[in-house]
Amino acid sequence: MKKVLLISFMVLALALVLSSCMKTTRNTTMSIRDAISAAASSTVSATVVGVVTDGYGDYVVIQDNTAAIEVYLKGSSLGNTYTRGEKLEVFGTVQNYKNNWEIVPPATSNVIKIGTGTVNPTPIPTNTALGVKYDWMFMKVTNLPVEKIADKYYDVVLKNGSADITIFSYDSDVRKWLTSLSTGDIVSVQGNVRYTYGWKLVLRDINDK
Repeated sequence: MKKVLLISFMVLALALVLSSCMKTTRNTTMSIRDAISAAASSTVSATVVGVVTDGYGDYVVIQDNTAAIEVYLKGSSLGNTYTRGEKLEVFGTVQNYKNNWEIVPPATSNVIKIGTGTVNPTPIPTNTALGVKYDWMFMKVTNLPVEKIADKYYDVVLKNGSADITIFSYDSDVRKWLTSLSTGDIVSVQGNVRYTYGWKLVLRDINDK
């Protein structure tokens, strides 16, 4: 009987320790950049806070002052629930999917609106190409010439000093504008950086041009 009680006590103690560890992980907020860095070497569950800069269907993109990340939950309506400028606290698993970083919450209850905020587009430095460093970040280019006009996928290439910047959009109005551009046209645009058949600056809607 004593042995059974001892084993039960040990199991209960272990459960409490594990519960405490999980609670600490959930309640300790990390910067988005730190969460991504930690997930690069192992599976990480973390709580991050950021302001929504884009969203559609089952995902939104949030950004803090260090980096940006996609909040993705298959089958949800996150993109319809939260709008640009809302600040969210998100708990979930941080992972890389097809070169883009995402945090996957266990349920919609793990995504909580905690206020509002502002994210201003960061200028892409001259002579700098897009890459994973800027994944999902809200960025802009100013007065860059068109080097290659739109192809059948609506990709337009801008000359950024010694580097090229590809701009793209899923929005039909923006696509009409992209196909109207000619070589040498000077363009100023903003959008979210993401990997979609190459690193691109993705304009969200017509207001991003």
